[in-house]
Amino acid sequence: MTRPRPVILDISEHQLPSQLNYPQLAQAIDWVIIRVQYGSLYQDKHFQTHLTSFKNLNVPVNVYAWVRGINGADMEKEAEDFYRRAVGFQPSFWWLDIEEGSMGNMVKGCELFRRRLKELGAKKVGAYIANHRYREFGFTSESVQAYDALWLPTYGQNDGSYRGVTPTATANYDLHQYTSNGRLPGYPGPLDLSRLVRKTSAFFTETESLSSSGYQIGDQVTINGIFVSSTSTVQLRPLRTQGTITRVVKNAANPYLLDDGMGWVNGRVIVKKELRQYQVSQGETLSGIAQKLGVSWQEMARLNQLANPHLIYPGQLLRY
Repeated sequence: MTRPRPVILDISEHQLPSQLNYPQLAQAIDWVIIRVQYGSLYQDKHFQTHLTSFKNLNVPVNVYAWVRGINGADMEKEAEDFYRRAVGFQPSFWWLDIEEGSMGNMVKGCELFRRRLKELGAKKVGAYIANHRYREFGFTSESVQAYDALWLPTYGQNDGSYRGVTPTATANYDLHQYTSNGRLPGYPGPLDLSRLVRKTSAFFTETESLSSSGYQIGDQVTINGIFVSSTSTVQLRPLRTQGTITRVVKNAANPYLLDDGMGWVNGRVIVKKELRQYQVSQGETLSGIAQKLGVSWQEMARLNQLANPHLIYPGQLLRY
């Protein structure tokens, strides 16, 4: 049986935790893609158990949501619910599962979903599109360019192995789901397996470190969510959208305390950092200022569009 590496598994509530030997299955795969919801109103029964179990075994996790929005506002609401449910698990990739024609213009609706996910803080967002629905829904090479990756299914004989049958909707895809009848140690039934076609495994599995994302005490930030503690996975709606970082707890899920008690945030709910300014004094150099502020002089030069970083003058205001 031909089983391409890396081994990429996707599961949902249909794979019952009681039937999964998580440690054994973790040894057989390279990463897992877990369904979180079937539209806004239906949350997968076991997604939290799946995510927690695989993360505890150090298996990289992606998440996906079956898209069912019936209009633009509904698509954005689905994105918000998807993000709220999954963000605490720090997935390395977010996928839209596009198989159902739930509204007239699925390309436009899914773009609203994708854009809202990005606004909320999802770093990488991809599209899983049914091969036979790709053209039917109106997707083109241009319309999928906004996504960070494209994942297409085509099974061929669907005997659990890959025998060279590839998607026909487009030649430009990154993952190929080649069977729904795969078999792996750790589960008694059939499984969906995919293979990597373009990019690297790291592109889909490396998670941005929330505790080393460049924020520090004193930074003023704009946020779109907040947590009650540094370890909480339940995202709340903030009373205010701006605050100042007053404490940093390294390696915490939510490492930044705002305003000595407003709440805790991480790099995914921080929308942007408000730039501060420094006034140049006589005799100062950009490298000396950067060292004093604990930032990179190259980044300061870029932020301030300094063609010659050696030419700064007293009284000049520099953003950092």
